[in-house]
Amino acid sequence: NYDTFGDALIDGVRGVFGDLQMDENGDSTDRVTSDAKLPDNPDHGVDKSYYFAYDFREDPLTVADKLHEYIACVKKLTGHDTVLLRASSMGGVMTMAYFYKYGTDGIDACIFQCCPILGTQVAGDLFTKKITIDPDALVRYASQLPTDEQWQSDLLCIVLDMLNYAGVFKALVGVADKLLENLTDRVFDEFMYPVFGSMPGIWSFVTDDEYEQAKKIAFDENPSKRLISRLDEYHYNVQCKAGEILNRAKNNGVKIMIVAGYNKQRTPLVESYMANSDATVDTKYASVGATVADLGSALPEGYVQKNEAGVHDHLSKDGVIDASTCLLPENTWFIKDMLHCKIHDGHKEMYNLFFYSDSVTDVWSNEKYPQFLQNDVNAKTLTPIGTQAKPAASNGGSGSSKEPLTPQTGSASFAAVIPLLFALPAGVISKRRKRS
Repeated sequence: NYDTFGDALIDGVRGVFGDLQMDENGDSTDRVTSDAKLPDNPDHGVDKSYYFAYDFREDPLTVADKLHEYIACVKKLTGHDTVLLRASSMGGVMTMAYFYKYGTDGIDACIFQCCPILGTQVAGDLFTKKITIDPDALVRYASQLPTDEQWQSDLLCIVLDMLNYAGVFKALVGVADKLLENLTDRVFDEFMYPVFGSMPGIWSFVTDDEYEQAKKIAFDENPSKRLISRLDEYHYNVQCKAGEILNRAKNNGVKIMIVAGYNKQRTPLVESYMANSDATVDTKYASVGATVADLGSALPEGYVQKNEAGVHDHLSKDGVIDASTCLLPENTWFIKDMLHCKIHDGHKEMYNLFFYSDSVTDVWSNEKYPQFLQNDVNAKTLTPIGTQAKPAASNGGSGSSKEPLTPQTGSASFAAVIPLLFALPAGVISKRRKRS
C-alpha cells in the first residue's frame, strides 16, 4: 500500500527535518536557535585556525554580514590587518557572497577547496525531479566511503562486489524504482519543496542551467516576493557573476588557488550520476569551467584543448580534463581520487606553501605541485600526474621565494563549519601587513 507507506515515510522525515523549515521569506523561525559566538582567544599561528560557524540554511548574503563581523573581530583580536581565507565546500558559496558584498580589501589570499562555486548538478537534478538509481553507481559510491584503514576499504569493496554479483543491489533498485514511481510527487510536494525549498542556502547549489526550471516546479503560483528576490540576488549576482568577482579579486592583488577533485562516483540518485566529481561537487563546477569527461571516460581521441593550444598545456595526461576552459586556468589545481574536502598532510603542505611563501603561486611555479596531481590517502602525499611543459613566461615562478611566516612573525586562522549536507570547513587565516 504505497499511500500508507508514503504517509509513514513523509511523517518520519518531517519528524527529523521538519523543524529546519524556514518561513515564507527564507528566514529561520524560533524553532531553531544557534549559539554562534565571536572568537575571544588571541592565540594563533600557522597551524591554528579560527572556525566560523553558520547556519547552512540561511541566505548566503546574510551569512556574509556575519562573516564580515567575524573577520573584523579576528583582526582586532590578533592585531593583524589582513587575512588569508580557506573556503571548503559550501564555505566557497559564503566566501563568494562576502567578496560580492564587501569586496576583498584586507584579503591576502584565498583557497577554494572543492567548492560549488557554480553550483552542483545534484541540487538542480533533485529540485527538477530528475531522479534515477543505478545499481553499479550505487556500488561504486558505497565502495569509496572513507575508512580508517586500507584493509577495511578492501574488505568493504569485496563485500559490495559479492552483494552486487548476487543481484542484491539490482533487487533493491527494483524496489526503489517502484517507490519512486508511486511516491516521488508526494515526497517532493509534501516534504522536499516545503522544507528544503524554503532554504536560500540550499538554492545556492542549483546550477544556472536548471535554476529557473527548478523555481517553476518548486514554488506555487504566488511565492514570497522576498524569498524569490533573495534567491535571485545570489544566483544572478554571485553565482552567474563568479568570473567578475574572482577576476576583480585577483586584479586587486588577492592570491587565488582553486582545488577540484575528480575520478569519484557522485551521488547515485540523480540523472547526472556519471558526472565526474569529488563524490559531491562536479569537477566542472568546482573548477569554475573545466571541460571534463564523464566518470570512467576520456575526452575524444585527438582532442585539442580549447584555449591557448600550443601556448600553455592544460590537458591532463590521463585525457580526462581540459583546464584551459577554466575561469582561472593558471590558478586551478585538479587532484585525482580526492574525496570531497578530505585532506591530509600532503594537501596541508601545498596550502602552507601557497599561503606563506612565493614557491606556489600558480600551476607552473613549483614542479612538485603542477596542475594535475594524484592523491594517495595511505601515503598522505600528492604527486604529479605526468609532466607539463612550462610556458616561457608564467604569472608566477619559483625564482624568488620569501621565508615562510611563523607563529612568531604573526599568523592567525579561522574557518567556517558547515553542518548537515556539506559538513566541511572554510578557513580564514590572519596575516600582518607590513607597515612603513
